[in-house]
Amino acid sequence: MNDGNPIERAGGILFRRRGIVPVPFIAAALWFCQPLGIVTGLGLLLVPLGVFIRLWAAIHMGPAGRSGDPVVRKLIYTGPYELTRNPLYIANTVIYVGLGLATVGLEGCGIALVASAIHYTCIVRFEEQFLERRLGEIYRSYRNRVPRWIGEAAPVHAGAPKGLMDQLALAAIRSERTTHLLAGLVTLLVLIRAATVG
Repeated sequence: MNDGNPIERAGGILFRRRGIVPVPFIAAALWFCQPLGIVTGLGLLLVPLGVFIRLWAAIHMGPAGRSGDPVVRKLIYTGPYELTRNPLYIANTVIYVGLGLATVGLEGCGIALVASAIHYTCIVRFEEQFLERRLGEIYRSYRNRVPRWIGEAAPVHAGAPKGLMDQLALAAIRSERTTHLLAGLVTLLVLIRAATVG
């Protein structure tokens, strides 16, 4: 997909590589890690919060959210998607801000927040263009009711049947297992690094 403005084109590239883009940030955070302290603990508390938000979003989105290419069969507007159009990216930002705080302190928190804002703004612009082209008025109506990030949403009030949600929860746990493993591994590495610095 090569149409759109430069931000949307950059977003398309970042979207397809979104799994590897955080690696240099995490490596740098570990390299510059400060000694173990209260700030380390506060930052690491944000990681499971972000993982939980990701899981909640994945339950409603289904395994298609892990695809390297934009895939849309239908618009998701239940669960966290009733409150924000981008709960997965908010969750990732919470995780990165937590890691930045845990390793480098307030400066790391700020860097993670700014880097995430730039990164996900590009990706979201790409996705919005794709969704509008693919879903048309259905997406425009949803976009007009639910904020891009956080804000006041006009309620959608659509629920998925309980049986379906149980199946989706199991599928989401399976599809997010890599995220859970990596979050646990990075948390362990932060603790080890912070304990050995200084």
